[in-house]
Amino acid sequence: MEATVRWSLKVTRETDRALRAHLGQAGGRKGDLSRFVQEAVRQSLGLAARAPERMTSTSRARTRAGLAAALAEIRGRTQTLSHARFEKLVSEAVAYARQRR
Repeated sequence: MEATVRWSLKVTRETDRALRAHLGQAGGRKGDLSRFVQEAVRQSLGLAARAPERMTSTSRARTRAGLAAALAEIRGRTQTLSHARFEKLVSEAVAYARQRR
């Protein structure tokens, strides 16, 4: 197990509420806030993500549950779009993401 250090962070109330709501929707548990911050920092610094085999079965299940909830929300919001409009939005989102790499 890797040694850890304690950080003291200050964020706005808006950021705190948004993150806690996000973690709560994903079935957040003890330690998820720390894991979220660590993964965000690693991603921002371009460090390798944690290896999937080190994830516990519980964290994999929460990740799958969060993905399923996000997909259900997206499907609900895009249900009234035509297929052509949906494809155009997806193409624009992919192009935007590729530009930001």
